[in-house]
Amino acid sequence: MIDRFLPEGHTIRHYAWLIVFVASAAQMLGAAIRMAFGVLINPLEESFGWSPGAIGLAYAWMSISTALLSPIAGSLSSRIGARKTMMAGVVLFFAGMMWTSQVTSLWQFYLAYGLLFGTAQALFLVPAVPAIAAWFRRHLGMAMGFAMVSWSLGPALMVQVMAVLLETYGWSQTMVITGVAGSVLLGGLLFLFRDTPEQAGKQAYGWRPGDAPLVTSGAHFRSNSKRFQGAVYRTNGFWNLINIHFLGCVGHAVILVGIVPMAVNRGVSFPVAAGVLTTIAATSIVSRFLTPILGDRIGAKGTMFWSFFGQGALVLLLLFADSAVEFYIFAVVWAIPYGGEGTVFPVINRKYYGHVPMGPTYGWQLLGAGLGMALGGVMPGMVFDITGAYTWAIWLSAAFSLTGAFAIVLLEPTRRLLIPNWENLHASAGDGRAESAATAPAPVVGPVAGMSD
Repeated sequence: MIDRFLPEGHTIRHYAWLIVFVASAAQMLGAAIRMAFGVLINPLEESFGWSPGAIGLAYAWMSISTALLSPIAGSLSSRIGARKTMMAGVVLFFAGMMWTSQVTSLWQFYLAYGLLFGTAQALFLVPAVPAIAAWFRRHLGMAMGFAMVSWSLGPALMVQVMAVLLETYGWSQTMVITGVAGSVLLGGLLFLFRDTPEQAGKQAYGWRPGDAPLVTSGAHFRSNSKRFQGAVYRTNGFWNLINIHFLGCVGHAVILVGIVPMAVNRGVSFPVAAGVLTTIAATSIVSRFLTPILGDRIGAKGTMFWSFFGQGALVLLLLFADSAVEFYIFAVVWAIPYGGEGTVFPVINRKYYGHVPMGPTYGWQLLGAGLGMALGGVMPGMVFDITGAYTWAIWLSAAFSLTGAFAIVLLEPTRRLLIPNWENLHASAGDGRAESAATAPAPVVGPVAGMSD
């Protein structure tokens, strides 16, 4: 059935799509627990008497932990492999969820949910996208489309499931059930995972006769990757994309964490308010799938700009939402640009840098994203604690997203690689290991051709 969406001559039976499925499961689990945090606020407030602002700090600590460890997770995935890195994340995820279920004080909640789960997120979220990129010589936008659906599908299912579990079993048992089920599922799937086509003895998806081979493992690969990454750090695009991810994530984290309390504060019942968050997740599935494909085919910069602009402008609808119907209308309309906001980053990385190991670069971008999620996640509770309303949180959400849209305009064009002539750059490095373009780093970075359909 899925074959009808694929280019002619390609099939879902290629091993690369199994990698997409397993990586998507990791993304789904992380996105679900992160986005479902909004439904935990009211139960924890009732159980312990903690303020929304104090509870929101746990989300901030979790996001900061994920952010600070994302570059390290990206480097680990290049050094020891994505599979081993993600498996370590599963172990910490289980430990974090079990400890969270037993907390009795705020400092324990901050350590269990904030530190352990935040670390786990970095370890099994960061390696997933670069691993997919390694498996796709062409049509990366389509692969990212299928993978990014998990960021919405997971929360769409999980938010409502957790809301029911919270009502039935309470918050402690909900954490136990979620931790056990998620760990068993993801741990089992990782046994099917292979980091690279070379490791599995296969060709990358979209490979054509005549393509230069892509070396994806070994000492030579790691050495070349380290040198190339040093060149990446000297490009403006590298730093600008970190900043853009930060701004966009502040903008939508305010809403993802604050939408349920906002609705409850305006008279909407808790189960109905949780449905608003579910609607955002479900509606954004469409744009999460289509946006990276559009970015790959018609332009990554323009696609990113309209996603950021829409996310910032449409959030202002919340200023006028006073009923369940109005909150649900907002959820449907806002979810479309929100769903595409972060999905084009792997595609624009491919456009800017070619067929390179994406782990460290993507990890640094998720550093920006995590810090943005931390700041945005703590804003609604703090604003409410200070002002008694969420109005200023909505304005701040809009301001950060629209600033991100402006920053996208300043990015370099994607028509050419930011580090062209990598072979000559390597040969002139003066380390005594210069090689000809026919034998050295070209197999690592790949040619410009084939970056899109």
